[in-house]
Amino acid sequence: MVDVDDPRPHHALLRQIFDLERIWREGSDHGESDEFEQIYVAALLLFLIGDPADAPRLYAAKFRTGDMDLGIGLDAQAIFGAGRHETLRWLAANGYADEHAHLSEWLSHSEDPRIEDWARHVRGYFYSPDGVLLLDEL
Repeated sequence: MVDVDDPRPHHALLRQIFDLERIWREGSDHGESDEFEQIYVAALLLFLIGDPADAPRLYAAKFRTGDMDLGIGLDAQAIFGAGRHETLRWLAANGYADEHAHLSEWLSHSEDPRIEDWARHVRGYFYSPDGVLLLDEL
């Protein structure tokens, strides 16, 4: 079980889940099942971990996907778990100039909802007040 208050011990696993979900969505069966929320939960948990090294993975899933639902449904706010400035600084320092430029532009026009408000809303969507995941069992 991943604790929403501290998902860091599961960071590597969450990255794997996120990547596998993206591969599945963009694969030949095009995600033809009901497990549509998992990638969004994984994105939220990666956001909560706040590692700027996850920004390129989340960016690619949002802006470089062949899956329409993922491109529309994955909120760009999830990319900024490390914070706006730290994320942009990390992208620039690690050779992600295109991502840095696009996200800087996005931030200048798209602060609705604010990232902090978005995080509270999404956490409330997936988790009850006592931290229990609110997804139906498979």
